[in-house]
Amino acid sequence: MKKVKLSVAALLIASVGFAQTQCQALTKQQNQCKNTVKTGKLCYLHNPNYTKKCKKTAVICSGTTKSNKNCKKKTKNQSGKCYLHENK
Repeated sequence: MKKVKLSVAALLIASVGFAQTQCQALTKQQNQCKNTVKTGKLCYLHNPNYTKKCKKTAVICSGTTKSNKNCKKKTKNQSGKCYLHENK
């Protein structure tokens, strides 16, 4: 019985470290938003100051094949060439 109490207490203490609150904004249907928030009061959907991190976009390789045709592979490499053509 003592072990059960200790394990329950340990779980409660651990869960306090990951405390998250619910978003305080309302949805279009005037229901409370169900998203959780780590910092602040609004989730990313309702926060007007939220900016999405930009990711690199894939581009078509600028290299040419053995038959002098443009390569059709896509790459996110900064050089603009795929893994087959970047060392040539």
